[in-house]
Amino acid sequence: MKKVLSVIGNIALYIGVFYALLYLLRSTYHYEATLTFAEFLDRNPAMFMVVLFTLITLVYTLIFRIKGWIWPHAEKNLFRASGFKRLSASRVLLMIGLGLAGSLFSIGLIVIDDIARQFPSIPALVDDLIRGDSIWYVILGAGLIGPAFEEILFRGLIFRELRRVMPVYVALVLQAAAYAYFQPSAALSIISIGSGLIYGVLYLRTGSLWAPILVQNTAMGTIFLFKYIGFYEWFDKLGDVSLYIITALCLAALIGGSVYVWRSSGNGGIGTRAGQALTADVPPTAQKGG
Repeated sequence: MKKVLSVIGNIALYIGVFYALLYLLRSTYHYEATLTFAEFLDRNPAMFMVVLFTLITLVYTLIFRIKGWIWPHAEKNLFRASGFKRLSASRVLLMIGLGLAGSLFSIGLIVIDDIARQFPSIPALVDDLIRGDSIWYVILGAGLIGPAFEEILFRGLIFRELRRVMPVYVALVLQAAAYAYFQPSAALSIISIGSGLIYGVLYLRTGSLWAPILVQNTAMGTIFLFKYIGFYEWFDKLGDVSLYIITALCLAALIGGSVYVWRSSGNGGIGTRAGQALTADVPPTAQKGG
C-alpha cells in the first residue's frame, strides 16, 4: 500500500506541476509588465509550448534533485530516470522512418476531405500551431520540445511509476489512456490511444526514451514543415483513392515497425527489468558480457 500511495503521489505531483506552471504562464496576460511577452506567446502558440515545457522540465529536474537529497537511494537525475539511453544507428534510422510514416498518415487524415470533415479538430490544430512569426518557432515548439516533453511525462515518468505497482502490460495501456486523455479534442484522443501504445512499446522494448522521441520529433516536425512548404496541396492532388492507400500503408508501416521492434529486441528492453535502471539498446551478447 505504501508503494501504491507513493506512485499516486508522484503522478499527482508531476501533473500538479504541469497545471501550476500552465496557470502561472497564462497569468502573464493579466499584468502590464508582462503584457508584451504574453502578446508574443499569443502570436506564437508554439513558443508558448517552448516556455511552458522548458519550465516544467526544469522543475521536474529540481524535484529529482530534492528527492535525492532526502532519500539517498532515490534517483537524482530526471533524464537518467526517464531512460535517455543510447540507441544504435540502425534503431535511429528505424525510428526516423516510423516518424515519416506517422507524418504521412497524419497528413492523409488532414487532406482527405471525408476524414477532415468528420474530424475537423485535426487540421484545425495544425493551422493554429503553425501561425506565428517564424516557421522555426513552430518547428522548435510543436515539432521538437513539445513532443519531447510528452515523452518525458507520459513514458519517462508516468509509465515508469505505473510499472512499479502493476503488470507492465497494464501500465502500458494505462499510460496510453492518460496520454489520450490530455489531448485537446476527442478525435485526437482516439488517435492518441494508438500512438500512445506505439510509443510505449518502442520505449519498453528498446529501453530508451530516445526511440519514441525520435518518432514524434520526425513526425511532428515534418507535419509542420510540409504544411509550410505547400506539400499538402501537392499531396491532395493525388486524389482520394491514392490518399486512402498511402494513409493505410503508412498506418501499416507504423504498426509493422512496432511489431518488428517488439519481436527483435529480445530481452534488451525494460519489460523484463522493471524496477531496474533502463538499459541501452545494445545487442544481447554485449549485455551478457557486461
